[in-house]
Amino acid sequence: MFASPKQMILEAQKNGYAIGCFNTSDLEITKAIISAAQKQNSPVMIATTPKAIEYAGLEALAGLIKQMAKSSKVPIVLHLDHGKSIEIIQQCLELGYQSVMIDGSEKPLEENIRLTAEAVEIAHQHKAICEGELGHLGKAGTNQDRLTNQEDIENFVSKTHVDLLAVSIGSKHGIELDEKLNIALLKKIHAETNIPLVLHGASGVSDNDINQAIANGICKINIDTDIRHTFSKSIRQILAKYPQEEDFRNILSQVMADIQKLVEEKIKLFGSTGKG
Repeated sequence: MFASPKQMILEAQKNGYAIGCFNTSDLEITKAIISAAQKQNSPVMIATTPKAIEYAGLEALAGLIKQMAKSSKVPIVLHLDHGKSIEIIQQCLELGYQSVMIDGSEKPLEENIRLTAEAVEIAHQHKAICEGELGHLGKAGTNQDRLTNQEDIENFVSKTHVDLLAVSIGSKHGIELDEKLNIALLKKIHAETNIPLVLHGASGVSDNDINQAIANGICKINIDTDIRHTFSKSIRQILAKYPQEEDFRNILSQVMADIQKLVEEKIKLFGSTGKG
């Protein structure tokens, strides 16, 4: 069932757990996420990136998720992850997305504020919520990341009216060895604002750091790379064990089971089990 994203996030913030935001690109991943959520009786957000939308088609992918969400027994929110333009924000909202992220993090601060404020206004007109990003997460293996400056938070939040704030505190997109969160910085950020905070790039973050992040204001955690890696690894293992297997449905059934197991583990870690 579809749920109010604002209520979902505020409940997590109030009760000290995080909502898992799991990225999908197709039928198999979507089924695995929903099955995991139902098994754990947990609310979830299902996200699509612009790359996933380009791969599967916006209407097809959104339609698939919405149809499957209708028959689920747990609260589900459809979310756009890392939208870079007002155009894609508008397109997703018109197709029923309940939550969108506008990512102006690579732009100068004032331009990020202007872009984010515009996206927030459009989202609120559609009775949806909008997430912005302050600071910038680079990709694993690069030095492109820029940590969030806590001194910019009040200005950013007051001018944009964002509902959620994604922060850069040491995680990266992708998986990097010895990825370490700056919990001291997170504590300073959390002291500056009551807005629910979001952690991106969580696939390479240790369980201990995840627990500390949730204890210091993180209410939504995004998982993408772990899912894609599990998908690919599962296929390779199945074909290595059964090289003559030609029925892709048998292969993908096991892939879905492996992704479901991963998502269930993340849900338990985030503390949202039984909150559905």
